[in-house]
Amino acid sequence: MLKAMLRDLLAHKGRVVMTLIAIALGVTATVGSWVVSDSIATTLAGQETRHDVGVSVQSPGKESLLTSADRDRLARTPGVGRAEGVIVGRAGLIGRGHKFVRTTTVLDRAGTNWSSDKRFTVEAGTAPTGPGQVALHKADADSAGIAVGDTAQVLLSDGRSDTARVTALFTYHRLGPRATTDANEASDAVPVVAYDTATATKLLGPRFHRVELIPASGASPGALKAAAQKGVSDEYHVETGSALAQAAVQQSDSEAQDLRMTMLPFAAVALLVGMFVIANTFTLLVSRRTRQFALLRAVGARKGQVRAGIVVEAGVLGLAGGTLGTLAGVALGPSMIAVMRPQDDVDLTVSPFAVLLGYGVALLVTVVAAYRSARRAAAVPPVAALRTADTAPRETKRTRHFTGLGCIVTGVVMVAMTADPSTSNLGRIVGLMGAVLGVIGMIVLAPFFAEALLRPLMRLLGARSGPAVRLGLRNAASDPRRTSGTATALTVGLALVCAFATLSASFSALIASTTRANVPPTTTVLQSAAGGESSLTPAEADKVRRLPGVTQVAGSRDVLVGLTYKGGRTERRISAIEPSGLKGVLTPHLTAGSPDLRRGVVISQNQADMLDLGMNDRITLHLDARTSVTQSVVGIYDATELQASIFLDVSKAPGSLRKQITTLYASGPDPDTARDSIRAAFRDRPDVSVGSRETLVEQGVDQQSLAFTLMYAMFGVAILIAVSGVVNTLVLSVMERTREIGVIRAVGATRLLVRRTIRVESIVISLFGALLGVIVGVPAGAVMQHAMFGQRLGDFSLPAGIIGLSLAGITLAAVLAAIWPARRAARTDMLAAIAGE
Repeated sequence: MLKAMLRDLLAHKGRVVMTLIAIALGVTATVGSWVVSDSIATTLAGQETRHDVGVSVQSPGKESLLTSADRDRLARTPGVGRAEGVIVGRAGLIGRGHKFVRTTTVLDRAGTNWSSDKRFTVEAGTAPTGPGQVALHKADADSAGIAVGDTAQVLLSDGRSDTARVTALFTYHRLGPRATTDANEASDAVPVVAYDTATATKLLGPRFHRVELIPASGASPGALKAAAQKGVSDEYHVETGSALAQAAVQQSDSEAQDLRMTMLPFAAVALLVGMFVIANTFTLLVSRRTRQFALLRAVGARKGQVRAGIVVEAGVLGLAGGTLGTLAGVALGPSMIAVMRPQDDVDLTVSPFAVLLGYGVALLVTVVAAYRSARRAAAVPPVAALRTADTAPRETKRTRHFTGLGCIVTGVVMVAMTADPSTSNLGRIVGLMGAVLGVIGMIVLAPFFAEALLRPLMRLLGARSGPAVRLGLRNAASDPRRTSGTATALTVGLALVCAFATLSASFSALIASTTRANVPPTTTVLQSAAGGESSLTPAEADKVRRLPGVTQVAGSRDVLVGLTYKGGRTERRISAIEPSGLKGVLTPHLTAGSPDLRRGVVISQNQADMLDLGMNDRITLHLDARTSVTQSVVGIYDATELQASIFLDVSKAPGSLRKQITTLYASGPDPDTARDSIRAAFRDRPDVSVGSRETLVEQGVDQQSLAFTLMYAMFGVAILIAVSGVVNTLVLSVMERTREIGVIRAVGATRLLVRRTIRVESIVISLFGALLGVIVGVPAGAVMQHAMFGQRLGDFSLPAGIIGLSLAGITLAAVLAAIWPARRAARTDMLAAIAGE
């Protein structure tokens, strides 16, 4: 029996190919995600690890505090063979066209001194030896279009600059994990420029960020560490080189895990859509082969044998699809790496687990998707199967309707109960779960919606349209379960697109509205052109204050800090700023209290609601490893979670934070004069960006749009799988209706009419799924923006452009999806079709 079923499966190559495509696309997304994360992790962990350093002594915080005397004293520690001081300073590279070169390293840690140890590997040229010479990090030099022998301009602190000839391009080998925004732990950063030590001392500063102790022969790193710790205060980071190397490996593993957690959900979506396609395919296949199963039962096959036969078929298809998907995922890996890490030299790594994951996912998804169809095939009695069509029992329809309606009602109640913008985090999670439950209910009721919509539409358009439209609508409406099963895959993909598009549009509107509400149009905004976590310095602020026409200047230092309050401990982004900043260059709308930062902190309304804070409540801000301040809430302002939600008087911040100005705000009696004066003063400073309130709006919108564009690309894979499901369904339905098509052709229908009929059916199925996706996705996006941004449910923005583009794209995809099935139907042999059973 099993042999006969497998022979029948392989006899219909078209449906096998379409099913394999659905399986392979989902597996490709999963294996590709795993290969990319494995490759990046293996490459980062496999970078040359420095074994020449026994112990590192690093300055606390972000300041370089170690002196030459400290280096010499540490060099005299018993067991130390040599001590190397590492200078770290502010440096920015200017490329061709006097354009600032953006790098992955923040400006404050982009410059260093050259050393002959294993920190550097010269890729081209020779090391710098004196004034007027500089070495550049190869990847950054390539990005700037600078080669050995060229002249490079380097921007330094306090607005200074240096022009030097490039003598070398280097790659850098870190000692320990990469530096993060909080440098209160032992870390290293990849420098962009390197001078000889004497020149670096003059240009970057005389103090060292760390001192590396190279042990003498036979010295123990542990004993060396203990001895070094006695020579510095407890604030300094003293660690062995082997421990730092291990920390770097752990950081690489953690980044790889984070990358997996970012990419695998998209792969899961692709698999979910693929499961719908596969399940619908097997439902159609079982329906078409009812007579075959009945005959097998009639000659003695048991229910379990029929069920096992279909499961084995699914397993065979899963293995084949898993093979194709795994190979495609591995082949796609280099392209995905090139997009995600364009500046890194990442070696492709394919682990055995990635291959096993591909096969495991393919088998699991295929078997699970096919099992329900297997049970249905085995449950039909032989005689009933020989003479009845595949219709859903009334009890099944009733159960489905009650289940779907129950999910929708429960979901709506959960969302309504947590609709208050000031609800707790738990309440927001409950609201999101309610949205998910509502989406599930809508999908369960998809056959009901198909029947309720398509049959009236068929009657409405039947008398007013041509034969192709009538026949296409009739085909789609004749089997609501098949239509909804095919459309559901599209519904899931487009619902996700619409949900995140709604979230993105709401995000953009929120950025614009909150920025415009808190920053006056008269304020000029200055930021570091390096972007990311780079900042301005007090030198830029002092320069702006001295400009003619400028009377108000305030600098915002935004940083994520620990916060202790009466309800526990959490982390929040704060802005340390001059008290005068909230009364001129910024205009937060207060709902309670005053903006006087000299008496305490000013907190946003939604943060106060989430933390259950009110006027005069006290909180403690842990600004760094050594500094904590306890303040009372003296003001509450209307804002969103997108902003630095707590304002603090900068005079209470540690010195290192005061020097890191995220954004500089300035204005004067005549705002236009002040802005022109500022632009003129910084015309020759490509590292400083001068703009207005609208610059902040555009910057915020562009940043979030880029992230959501990546999501749309990922969800596009799911929609591609769903479109393949439409093709699959149309091909199988054409096979089912061979006799019907033959009769239509015999009574005068042209091949063109048949092709148009299939095309209309494809468009109807696809648009039904797309419209249901919009109806499901937009409300889900509204709940998401409420949960993530603390806004009212009705404050979402409708992404009309993306919805229109999606519907147009789905319509085009439907037309393309119908090409092959339509040509197959049009080529049906009339006589053979009429004569066949």
